[in-house]
Amino acid sequence: MYGFCNIALIPIRSAGSHWAEMVTQLLFGEVYRIIDCCHTAGWAEIETQYDNYKGFIDVNQVALIHESAYRQYEKHLWQVAPTHLTIFDEKRNFAFSIPAGSTLLLSKENTMQLGAELFKIPVFPYFEEIAGQVRNDESMIKQIACSFLNTPYLWGGRSMYGIDCSGFNQIVFKLMAKKLPRDASQQAVLGEKIKSVAQTQCGDLAFFQNKEGRITHTGLILDNLQINKSTNQQINNKTIIHASGKVRIDALDEQGIFCLERNEYSHSLHSIRRIW
Repeated sequence: MYGFCNIALIPIRSAGSHWAEMVTQLLFGEVYRIIDCCHTAGWAEIETQYDNYKGFIDVNQVALIHESAYRQYEKHLWQVAPTHLTIFDEKRNFAFSIPAGSTLLLSKENTMQLGAELFKIPVFPYFEEIAGQVRNDESMIKQIACSFLNTPYLWGGRSMYGIDCSGFNQIVFKLMAKKLPRDASQQAVLGEKIKSVAQTQCGDLAFFQNKEGRITHTGLILDNLQINKSTNQQINNKTIIHASGKVRIDALDEQGIFCLERNEYSHSLHSIRRIW
């Protein structure tokens, strides 16, 4: 069986309980395969199509679709909501909001029909199909990444309602038509390793480690920082945008992230990867 997210977002938990950890989220329009559905227990075990993440969702939030519709997502016959949108539920006759990064399988009439659901979606000229439309210019990266500024940190979050560090990377790249895996440790093996902060460019991903050397944090490099954190002299350090308490911009050097609000280092640099 297969399903899709027919509401703004659905929490995916590590076990079949509302007390269990939220490990990630489905955004509107994203589809999944149902591994096991226990109506008596009230939970369905699923695997997401976008990033092959497994977990449990409330059966009351399951919306079924045919396998043929699921296969359309495998062929990338879909688009990405470029910003927060208000869409209309044609069946129930009301409007509701969906977050940036939602997945839209649109017809020519700007409608989206999956299973028993029918939605009317506003479409803008800059909607682009995700297949073959990778956008990695610096201005686009900055515009998309900075649109998440001040979003609260939420473990397992993937939206402007709350987001974690690797979820932030993943959704920013999804909006640029580039697929990333969900977790920081998975993202940290992609692409090309960059030897130093000085060699980085806008859009590179930086990864950070704990005392045991395990990757525990990540963020996206923006550009040069022009003001020294202690002497106010011109320097060539970088800035990084990342989710730590909130989505924020801080300084980055070979040691790690220097928190501009607290005037101290907050994360120790592990490695840098260029995904493009």
